[in-house]
Amino acid sequence: MELKDIKQQFFTYRNGMLADLLRSSGDAHKVIFGLNLPQIIEIARIAGKDATLAEQLWNNINTRESRLIAPMIYPIECFSIEKAHEWINSIESTEVADILCHKLLRYCNYAEELYISYSNSPSDILRYLALRLAQNLLVLDININRATLYRIANSEINRNVAITKTLALELAES
Repeated sequence: MELKDIKQQFFTYRNGMLADLLRSSGDAHKVIFGLNLPQIIEIARIAGKDATLAEQLWNNINTRESRLIAPMIYPIECFSIEKAHEWINSIESTEVADILCHKLLRYCNYAEELYISYSNSPSDILRYLALRLAQNLLVLDININRATLYRIANSEINRNVAITKTLALELAES
């Protein structure tokens, strides 16, 4: 698939009511087609793995669905730690952070290093990503350092930040 084919699929599945709801809820993207996650996953399945296409989609920062599908089609074996840092540092929403962690970062052999390095970021969204990535690693039953995880979770609980507190509490209790 090419970029124009993916955009055509977005247009085909567009849902104005969901797009309006996302906009009214504060989604910062300028272009929102209103696709739900199963639709995006199906388009990604058809598109297959393609690093170049994933890059094109990720760089389309104004379109919600482009940012969500990019991690789904980027081949894990080609996703370097440098590329991970680049993508992480351009995260604009918790939804994008969730998909990036769930569909790509958690499968990288440097995932634990990433969550630890972003856990003390001055940015709330980057700390959210760190916690979400740690949560994804636990789900995969990756052998991560629990003492470090508890320290990070408790530190985040003490910050009392709305977008990270629930995740931090869940991780502290795991």
